[in-house]
Amino acid sequence: MLDYIKETDRLESIFLEVLDDTSKRELILYLLCYVQLIRKVGNVNIPLEQFLRCASRNFINMRNSWKDILAEMNIFFISDLHGNTYTGKDIYRIDERGFYFISVHHKYCKDISSFSSKVVKYWGVINRVHHYGRSMTPYDAVYVSAIMFNEGLYEELLSYCEFQKERFRKEANFFDALSSLSLAYKKKESTIQHISDCLRKITPFGDVYYSINLEKLRRDLSKLLKKLQKGKSLESIKIEFVNGERNKESKWKRLIKGIKNIFRRIKGGKRWTLTTSETACYYSIEDCSKKRKNFLMES
Repeated sequence: MLDYIKETDRLESIFLEVLDDTSKRELILYLLCYVQLIRKVGNVNIPLEQFLRCASRNFINMRNSWKDILAEMNIFFISDLHGNTYTGKDIYRIDERGFYFISVHHKYCKDISSFSSKVVKYWGVINRVHHYGRSMTPYDAVYVSAIMFNEGLYEELLSYCEFQKERFRKEANFFDALSSLSLAYKKKESTIQHISDCLRKITPFGDVYYSINLEKLRRDLSKLLKKLQKGKSLESIKIEFVNGERNKESKWKRLIKGIKNIFRRIKGGKRWTLTTSETACYYSIEDCSKKRKNFLMES
């Protein structure tokens, strides 16, 4: 599977690699920091020191040094004031006392808006993956593939479905169905055929499949087919989950929002980062535990 990932576009391969091993989620956060800074600075060339300050704020414990991480990513270029550039393993040659700029590979700089949009979508998916510290299950793979479709990551989803079919043979037909649906939106050719294929392939799975509301998806696809057959344009649809999953997600979002607001009140509106969110969560839980102990002792 890793060999397959290496054959894809570098940005896409980083995303797929992190999906497979979420302990590497910092790779996406490095990209997110870069996107945040180019929006702030208005230039694709960012001072390296400024970039590293942004990245270091988002981690309590770094898995590796920044040179190890950037060399592993192999998507950034670092340049000095003399015009020398460093990428991949050449990054280890950088003298940390010097002044440098960092940018992504030039092919991404040509359409930095598209690059930025993808990175934000990647983080939106990674942030909802639930298999931290354990092997991925069929449920995880099906859930993630649905999230990817909803984010419009059709190219990445095609690659993801290909190697998940090899990993989870019982679920292969579902990944085939999702691949057909992705092709309809990616190529926008033979859309009626691709959507018909998807509808045919998901029919045997019943109304709910690993928390996915297939009954609703079949209705949406059937309506979409009728519109396309009448000559109307392709409309976007979303894959929905059964009520229990959706309610659980909304409660989690409300919890995070509450913790975020508590921390901001404590810190007087300090900028929100991953580090501060983890700190707030830790101290909020500690505070609740102490209050519960005191209550039990008093009663």
